[in-house]
Amino acid sequence: MRRIPICLLLCLSGSHLLHAQMYDPFIKTSKPKSAALNTLLPPPPMMKVPEIPPTVVTAVMNNKAFINGAWYRVGDHVNNQEVAYIQNNFVGLKEGNRLNMISVSSTRHVLGIKDTP
Repeated sequence: MRRIPICLLLCLSGSHLLHAQMYDPFIKTSKPKSAALNTLLPPPPMMKVPEIPPTVVTAVMNNKAFINGAWYRVGDHVNNQEVAYIQNNFVGLKEGNRLNMISVSSTRHVLGIKDTP
């Protein structure tokens, strides 16, 4: 029974050797030493994405399609897309494994997109 108070006394007497300070939440923190830490940096420049004009199919006549102001046949290339087929109401444009079906109108109407093997 005498050993417990002796161990407790030794542990408490050795705590002054740690030189630990207690945190006081009511003491105001000091301001940063340099004013440069408070200045905000401007945001990094935005990366510019090249604008690709929308593909608009205006008319279809005699196995040719009027796309973006020019006539194209099957196998021609428009905006990095190959004209895969031409129907009366829509045109199929192939880009890699993707097939875009665009309707014939004054505005761009994408009927569907299909990944081909």
